[in-house]
Amino acid sequence: MRRSGALTLGAVLMLGGVTGGWGDELSGSVGAGVPSSGGFSWPTLPDEWNWSDLPVRLSASESVSYNSNILALPIGTSTTNGLPQGDFTSTSSYGLSTKANWYGQQFFFDGTFGVIRYLHETGFDSNVYSFSPGVNWTLTSRCAGTLVGAFTKSPSTITEIVGTGINYATETSLTETGKCAISNGYSVVFNSSATKTNNSNPLDAVNNANVEMISAGIEYAKGNGDLTLLATKSDANYGNRGAALNALGLANTVVFHSFNLSYARQINTNLSVTGQLGLVGVTNALTLGLPKTLLPTYSLAVAWAITPKVSLSASATRTIAPPTTLIGNAEVSYDTNLNLTYQATPKVAFSASGSAGYTNVAFTPAAAGTATALAPSLTMA
Repeated sequence: MRRSGALTLGAVLMLGGVTGGWGDELSGSVGAGVPSSGGFSWPTLPDEWNWSDLPVRLSASESVSYNSNILALPIGTSTTNGLPQGDFTSTSSYGLSTKANWYGQQFFFDGTFGVIRYLHETGFDSNVYSFSPGVNWTLTSRCAGTLVGAFTKSPSTITEIVGTGINYATETSLTETGKCAISNGYSVVFNSSATKTNNSNPLDAVNNANVEMISAGIEYAKGNGDLTLLATKSDANYGNRGAALNALGLANTVVFHSFNLSYARQINTNLSVTGQLGLVGVTNALTLGLPKTLLPTYSLAVAWAITPKVSLSASATRTIAPPTTLIGNAEVSYDTNLNLTYQATPKVAFSASGSAGYTNVAFTPAAAGTATALAPSLTMA
């Protein structure tokens, strides 16, 4: 099992207003805001526009952080190379974001490239990146959705590492989301994705996987409330698990079956609540039957704008998913988060956040799962 805790303090300055999202959010009203159907065009600027509304946006950022347990070492141990257990890192990032309309479809591209440098652990210096080309598609006035590819390389956080050391995760994915309105607030929802993940740390590489997901369900939206029922099937295929790990109960193929009911409501202009209840089970081979065991999942999130400049958000979740923190067939994660933000100016925000988490293996024989205890860490940026 894994326990973790973190406290983060930070100030963020954004240039050009780039938020890193994938184009425009899909409207709650399917077909609303459909781009013009005639040829190529840039998005229309509002009458009182600012730099963040431009069709091509650039961003640049520089951050310095300190981690008191950079190698995720267990309590009471020290580094083997004699270097300090804590370390400073600097991250330089440069981004470009653009979007354009073409025959009723909105195409977009979001990309960032960065350089991470360590003060002492220089052997872990690396380039990182995130590129996301995609399209916000529409089909008649009833159906709309998003198709996006993602190519990323990023350092795993302390709560995403199996053992000790620093791990860089490289991920390639293609994701589709779609929704078609039926009538009287009802819509059909259909999502799918294909993801390939590789890890640089040899121990984390046991969890290298190709995951294919497909889900379908129905949504009912009325007023400020939104209720969604979704069934999902995900096939996770692990290529680095040999016969020795198979004998311990680690499967090369794990099929996740999940059923979720979620509800979101904007109570008023300053307060919103989102909740989810679900069941998840797994099988170790492709089958049309349901799993023999189903475990519960849940989440609750609250966002509150206390004043025009001060906002508070809190969440608590229990999830079951393919493993990233432990070696197993699946992992159960309990996470709580609390964030307080002060928006000093439209471009500058100060935030303080705290989080705590606990993770354990699921659907895995006791001999196969790893049990890892982590020292809590303090991160400042």
